Amino acid sequence: MFIGKTFSAATQMCPLIFVGLGLGGAEGITLGAFDTLSKADLIYLEAYTSPLGEDVAKSLSAKLGRKVTVLSRETIEDGRSLLDKAATQEIALIVPGDPMVATTHSDLRTRAIQKNIQTKIIHNASIISALPGETGLQSYKFGKTVTLTITQPTLLRTAYSTVHRNLLLGLHSTLLLQYDYASKSFLLPSEALTALAELEADVGQQVFTGEAFIIVASRLGRADQSVTGGRLERLSQASFGEPPHAIVVPGKLHFSEEEALGATGLAPDSLLDNSSRVKKKAARMVPKYVAKTRQALQKARSGLGEGEQQKLADLFENIECYLSDSERFLSEGEDELAVLSVGYAEGLLDALRFKGELAVEW
Repeated sequence: MFIGKTFSAATQMCPLIFVGLGLGGAEGITLGAFDTLSKADLIYLEAYTSPLGEDVAKSLSAKLGRKVTVLSRETIEDGRSLLDKAATQEIALIVPGDPMVATTHSDLRTRAIQKNIQTKIIHNASIISALPGETGLQSYKFGKTVTLTITQPTLLRTAYSTVHRNLLLGLHSTLLLQYDYASKSFLLPSEALTALAELEADVGQQVFTGEAFIIVASRLGRADQSVTGGRLERLSQASFGEPPHAIVVPGKLHFSEEEALGATGLAPDSLLDNSSRVKKKAARMVPKYVAKTRQALQKARSGLGEGEQQKLADLFENIECYLSDSERFLSEGEDELAVLSVGYAEGLLDALRFKGELAVEW
């Protein structure tokens, strides 16, 4: 399907073509893509997300009998030189995996269409489509994907919260580990898992505990691919070889997924349900604040005389009711109401303290 400016039949052409390379290097190119590349005026290869850049370029050049030029990340993100050339020539941009998985390529295509440059996409397999098949997990049960990088440790918390939200919904999570073509550096699965386990000790929502069931997929689509499953405490000590790598955190498992994991040997001896173990934020916060407020209320009462206690009896009863409501809402899964109720209880005590009627210690 062509999207963009419409040309007459006599002059119809496609100036900017996004070609999916797939997962297996030069051998993963489709026959349709090969035919398209052989007719393009200029052929470029995006290699900043893949360790196969120069090798793929040389192999494709040999097969096509054409020059394939490797482009830097900066050139593709800027995009202006590609769009300028696409105004008068047919340009083919080869992308590892599927062309539109990366937002950079989607943005470049949008900019081309806005300039009335016709575009075409030749799709191929990507890590997103390959992981369900290789792991035995169902594709429609994967939630939001997140990328972990070497240079941005703050993304650890983003990854943690993303996986946490997915698990609460019973969904599987994919963590893509960065590979930097320019520096030839990459994030090891063991490093990523160790960092997430250390963050678990601070956050404590039972997402990346030592018992968490994890799958590590490495070099999918290549002859030396590997897919390994097990507990985090073991995988964080293991070596998985050369990149690219991805980590999968399974959520609630369907019985057919359990059977598939057992058949492929990915599951540990006793299969763990990551979703059943994960804690909601409210489940951690509410009991702590309810206990703290009750303790403050008890101290406040003990410091008052009988007359003062009688004067504030109705207010104290309201505080107790709010605390009981908070616990009930939490047990019923009404997390927002649980947090609001304990907040109201704290607010009433604070109001008395601000008015100078109570010396409340928190």
